[in-house]
Amino acid sequence: MDIPDPQYSIESVGKVLFEKRTLQRLSVHELAERADISAGMISQIERGLANPSIKTLAKLAAALGLQLGIFFDPSPDENIVVHQNQRRKLYEQDADFVYELLTPDLNRSLEMVWVESAPGTTTEEYPFLHTGEECGLILQGTLEIHIGNNCYVLKAGDSIIFNSGIPHWYHNPGPERVLSVWAITPPSF
Repeated sequence: MDIPDPQYSIESVGKVLFEKRTLQRLSVHELAERADISAGMISQIERGLANPSIKTLAKLAAALGLQLGIFFDPSPDENIVVHQNQRRKLYEQDADFVYELLTPDLNRSLEMVWVESAPGTTTEEYPFLHTGEECGLILQGTLEIHIGNNCYVLKAGDSIIFNSGIPHWYHNPGPERVLSVWAITPPSF
């Protein structure tokens, strides 16, 4: 992935600011008053001539009633979509377990993983243990989730969140393949 040209980023911030301000039918002066920022500064930002600080952008976002993140949406060139046939395989794949990365990479603060486990499979011999939290959603089948000394039985539609710093392992006790989606933060693979 190419690093965007800083000028492009400044221009894109200006375009977003102009779009959001005009959508709310605010003049530059009205926004300036709300945000306690000079009208000249807002004009320069919108034209891509000023490089505003995070504090300035935060004031502008608040004045518009929006989240700061509106100024930092990924560029159209950034790979943010993972198509099913493009998922990266995690671990050595076999017929019993499938682990596929649903996020483009592990360079983010969140990891999403597609997991399939065949009937009767277990990870008891090699429990997982890593910093952070995990949240899982069972899409099909029944899955036993062992966390420390506790066992939770989840069926399709059930979800769980837990501290992944506690040893945990999984067992598919049912007759069908378990399909599940997991969110892990920070990424652990």
